[in-house]
Amino acid sequence: MTGPLQTLPHYLRPGLRLVFIGYNPAVYSAEAGHYYARAGNVFWKQLNESGLLPRTAAPEDDATLMDEAGIGFVDLCPRPTVRADELTPDEVAEGARRLLGQLQATQPEYAVFSGRGIYVHFARHALALPRAALAGRTDGVQPERIGTTIPYVVPSSSGLASRWRKERLALLRELAALLGPPPPSSRS
Repeated sequence: MTGPLQTLPHYLRPGLRLVFIGYNPAVYSAEAGHYYARAGNVFWKQLNESGLLPRTAAPEDDATLMDEAGIGFVDLCPRPTVRADELTPDEVAEGARRLLGQLQATQPEYAVFSGRGIYVHFARHALALPRAALAGRTDGVQPERIGTTIPYVVPSSSGLASRWRKERLALLRELAALLGPPPPSSRS
């Protein structure tokens, strides 16, 4: 009998330009050992088109992007599932509070929430914002601050959110413009 599925490492430390925040690892990604590993997920394709990277990257590059581009990765909840709705309310609340502590400790320039629902859970549980204060918000820069970190919301890159792909890419390009050019790649 096997134990619980291994989760993904948190690629988060002080000095990052941005950190992408997912809901939780998909079982497929946890088994592959990399963020956004499923081919149907447009994350890497759009990240490569966004202007945020100095070179083309793939899931296998998730750990190296902290050094190469100032980009980190973390999830709201660490437990891998097939669907995010398999997480319990307690896991979501605990994950939001843990994430708040991580963001306060590391202070990336931008915390990029990959899905409005992730930000709503985070804001409600970690920032104590009422649901009404979050209703009707647009994606992009959010008014709250986590120390000096700016929350930024983009639609999910999941295949389930495919109807928002154009908006997601436009928001990633907007973020690239806000941050300025990526650092030159140390890889050839």
